[in-house]
Amino acid sequence: MNRLIIAMAAVAVLTSAACVSKPPKKQFQRLAGEFVSPVHITKPVDQQSAVIGITLKSPAWVPNTEDRLYLVKVENDRDLFEGTTLIPTSIVAPPPGSGGGGTVYVQNVPPGRYAAVAFSTSEKGFGKVREVTLFLLPKAVVKQSDTTVTPGGIHFMGEYEVGASTMVLQEKAADGVQEHYFEAFWGKPLAQVIADLQILGTPAYFAVHTVSIKQGSRDAEAETRFLATAKRDLEASWAPVIERHRTSAR
Repeated sequence: MNRLIIAMAAVAVLTSAACVSKPPKKQFQRLAGEFVSPVHITKPVDQQSAVIGITLKSPAWVPNTEDRLYLVKVENDRDLFEGTTLIPTSIVAPPPGSGGGGTVYVQNVPPGRYAAVAFSTSEKGFGKVREVTLFLLPKAVVKQSDTTVTPGGIHFMGEYEVGASTMVLQEKAADGVQEHYFEAFWGKPLAQVIADLQILGTPAYFAVHTVSIKQGSRDAEAETRFLATAKRDLEASWAPVIERHRTSAR
């Protein structure tokens, strides 16, 4: 509740500092908040249907939260670090007793290139409002998760263990890629947001953080674990896609 009040106050400062009328919902709110419906597990729509997934281990993903990851659509090489088309994955609801983290998917995804750029956690706040915190992934993970999706396949973006998080307003908290995706979500450059907030001083809490990564892997063992998880999580009609991938990888 306190986080929600502080975050709302920060947004109010940004609005008044810009001296404009009440703006529409920020892209961050539309993508990460209650304005986005859960992406439900679905069946393949045809023989060309593809699925992409990633495993993320994070202490921020705990029971009673609803968490998701965000991909960027890469139309050209520049879009990898400066993309604008953001896609939310399915929601992960960590089971009781879990250590944090899970595997998320985008199903029936069109062929093309994608990379992971951020993830969010969402907890129920006051009334129907959900308190959402966005975590921006570092440049190294964006690069390592770069994946080309082909028709009728299942694709693994990697397995990553998240380290410490830092409020994005702190000095040198974000690398250049994280700064770009902050702007893509929030709708304003990070430097401008920091300057606007200096009117009252840096708040004790802000709803966007950067994270470090302890380790990441896309090796055969990590992919084997991913495929086993996908076979358990996805509709049974995805099983032939998973088995075709296993066969081709041998």
